[in-house]
Amino acid sequence: MPAAFTSPGSNIPSRISFNSGTIDFGSNRLVNVENVSIEVKWTAAPMFVLNSIKPAYIARHSQSVNVTGNVQSFSPEMETLSWASSTTGTPSEINTLDGQPTLLNPVITLFDQNGKEFQYQILNALFTSDKSTLKNESYTTWDFTLEAIDIQLVYTV
Repeated sequence: MPAAFTSPGSNIPSRISFNSGTIDFGSNRLVNVENVSIEVKWTAAPMFVLNSIKPAYIARHSQSVNVTGNVQSFSPEMETLSWASSTTGTPSEINTLDGQPTLLNPVITLFDQNGKEFQYQILNALFTSDKSTLKNESYTTWDFTLEAIDIQLVYTV
């Protein structure tokens, strides 16, 4: 699993407010995150014994980790990771490419009303959707969805 960006129990370097948080993609940090939803789910499978129509046991399988969120400011770093390409220069350009984009293991760090830190470390994540909503006289928002192989929660007590 990836190492924590802020070690649990260490001093928080900036003022943290209730329900605030960040998402880190490697060294790129997103701070204008409006909301994040983290879902871990499994499929249940019944297990049968010979000569019985009743399940003898039920087991979990097929873990799925999904992260969705909403960002209120343009993040060229997130778009580059999502679309899998960028060029330098003026103007900069971001293009979608064939194949699988490489995504560092994102880390979602959240704080509760007592300043306690909760850090979700996502393993082998991949963007599966990237949606921009541009509105008149309102913030533009970028909705994203990540799917991952595994997740780890690190928290302070």
